Formats: sequence, structure tokens, C-alpha cells
Amino acid sequence: MDKLNDMKKIIRIDAASVLVSVVLMASIASLSGQIAFSSGSDGSYGPLDVTTNTTLDMPSNGIFNCTTITVASGATLTFNRNAMNTPVYLLATSNAVIGGVIDVSGANGTANVGGAGGPGGFDGGNPGFGANVPPGAGYGPGAGRPGTPTDPGVSGAGRGSYSTVGSGHNIFNNTGSDSTNKGATYGSSLLVPILGGSGGGGSDSLGGGGGGGAILIASSTRIDIPSGGGIFSKGQNFHYSDGSGGAIRLVAPVVAGAGTLDVAEPSSYAGSGRIRIDSIDRSALNITYTAPPSGSVGSFMVVFPSPLPRLDILRAAGVIIPEGTNSPVSIYLPYGANPTNQIVVQARNFGTQVPISLVLTPESGNPLTYLSTIDNSANNPAVITNTVVFPVNTRVIINAWTR
Repeated sequence: MDKLNDMKKIIRIDAASVLVSVVLMASIASLSGQIAFSSGSDGSYGPLDVTTNTTLDMPSNGIFNCTTITVASGATLTFNRNAMNTPVYLLATSNAVIGGVIDVSGANGTANVGGAGGPGGFDGGNPGFGANVPPGAGYGPGAGRPGTPTDPGVSGAGRGSYSTVGSGHNIFNNTGSDSTNKGATYGSSLLVPILGGSGGGGSDSLGGGGGGGAILIASSTRIDIPSGGGIFSKGQNFHYSDGSGGAIRLVAPVVAGAGTLDVAEPSSYAGSGRIRIDSIDRSALNITYTAPPSGSVGSFMVVFPSPLPRLDILRAAGVIIPEGTNSPVSIYLPYGANPTNQIVVQARNFGTQVPISLVLTPESGNPLTYLSTIDNSANNPAVITNTVVFPVNTRVIINAWTR
């Protein structure tokens, strides 16, 4: 720590960002033949009634504690990301009716910057700027790596992946070899916890597309998405380095309607996202899924399981990070700094061996991945110390993922 302070605080820490995928079991309580289920909403937000195109600022935890949720036909509801880029949680004590559109899709990359992920999704990689500033990788566990701007083959900028692997084919004529820079699949079909889509890699002339966001809608009574209504969490771009689709989860005793859930990417070459519907009464459920594979349906009637297994980055390059901090770790080391440092990662509530990937993603150049395993079977929590080599003279985002 003293050494870093002597460098005039050249390391900037925003906080730790960790996401894990875990399969949990659920139980349903019933009373007098009626399903007893709570969305978790305390009703403090009141009714969310959207009649015209509306963009809402997200609360710091991403949770809207509604009484009812209504999005009228012809209206579109979008969100401004919060500081920690959490998923959107729309919780209702009574009915939710989505007659219009809720959109948490990512944004296109530009010649200056990677596209922003939707709320809870991950950004695309930055474009390169001349011979001395190569393009950067996308962000997220299924991020695409950087590549050449127009090559549809093995050296092309990689598309993001999620439930499926992104293709490397030329978007314009569906030719060319598969890119070796595409991302890998990740996440759980239960969407617990819920993760957004991953960004595409940057190229010399264009930033990668942002991944689709993550949205969970839960009602203590029912969710209706009639024909013409829909929820969109698309990955974005119009060139080669698309972000993957995001995540949509619906939880209510009754889920009904013939609307659309879309976690694809417009060109259909990036990886598809994930859809999960948990309910008891599905007799009127005729939802259209616009991305393969079709959504997962079950009766996991839990919104926020507790305790939830989690990873935390506790120390990076000598700087202590409080457990439970959920925004990204950002580090910058200038030329001349010692690039070899340690990162401490903690696992809690897994109860088993936890294989992890520690990923260092610089704004410029390829990401670095360090694989290790934390033994959480005997000690809870348990930690591991990883010795890593940081890229210098570029901002580096650190993430720890289960694998």
C-alpha cells in the first residue's frame, strides 16, 4: 500500500464486481389451495403506469418496489443505467401488464467508443486509434476479443456469446471462417443470479456492440404480456463485433399472454441471451421467443434466494476493497510501475471447490485470464491469492467469474 501511495495514487479503485451462476432449489408454500408467493415488493414506489415513451432513472440497487406495473400499448419503457450497472428489478404486489414494450437492449459501438451494454449488461470493446493504440476486448464473461476491422475470418473482431456462441461469419454474405476471437457461453438457465449479455470486441475502426441488459419482473399475483407487447434485451451492432443478447426473467403465480420476449441480436450472428419464466399456472402462456434456444420454463418461485453464493475481490494491487462492493475494480498503472501484483478473491456460501477465472480487461489490447480454484468446502468464507501481471499505461477492469 505504501508503495502505491508513493506513486501518487496511480491506482484507481472503483470497487469489486463479481457475478456468479448457481443452481438452487425452491419450495412453494400453499394455503387453502391458494399459492402463497411474494414478489418481495414493499409497494413504496406505488403504481408504475407508463402511457407514453418513458425513460426512468434506476435506483442504486435497481429495484422498483411497485404496487402494479402497466405499460400501455404503443408505449416503450427504457432505463438509464445506475452507477453500479445493476439489472432492472420490477417488483409488484399486484398485477403486471406489459401491453407495450420494455427495452433494455445494448447500444451500437462507434468509431470512438464501444457500445454501452443495457442495464446489467456489459459494454463492447473500444476501437483502436492508430498503430500504437490497438482495439480492446469487450466486457463480460462471454466477451469477444479484439480483431481486424473487416476480416470475417479467424482474425476478425469477436462477437459476444451467452447461452449460445457467437458466429464469426461475414454479416453481409454469410461467408468466411469462424473467428477465433468470439466469446464463450456462460450462466445458468435459472438466471439466478441474473446476468446481462457480453460485449463484442473492438476493431481498428469500430467499437464492439454492447450486450443486452438484464431484467427481472416479479408479481405476487400475475404477469400478462398480450399480443403486441414485448420485452427486448438485444445485443447490438451493425458490423462484425456484435454484443450478445441479454436476460429476461418473469416470476409470478400466473404468467399469461401471446407477446414477445427477445434476447437475440439483430444480425443473428452474436450469441443469444437467456429467458426464464417461473410460474404455477401456465394455461394461457403463449409467449413468442425470438432467439434460439427457446426460453426455459419452470416453477422456481424465488426472486432473491438467500444466502446467495458469491465471489468478492478483496484486494487488488495492495488496495483493500470492502466485501460486498458490487461495482467494477478499475486499475491504472503508468509506465515504470511494477506490473506484477496480487489479487485476493474470496468465495462465500458455495460449500465446495470453486473454479474461477480472474480476468483483466484493458481498454486497449487483449484480456488476460488467470485460472484458479478456491476451496470453499472446509472454510467459509475462503480466499485465494493470485499473482498477476497488469498491462501498463491503460485502464484495466478486473472481474472474477465462476467457471
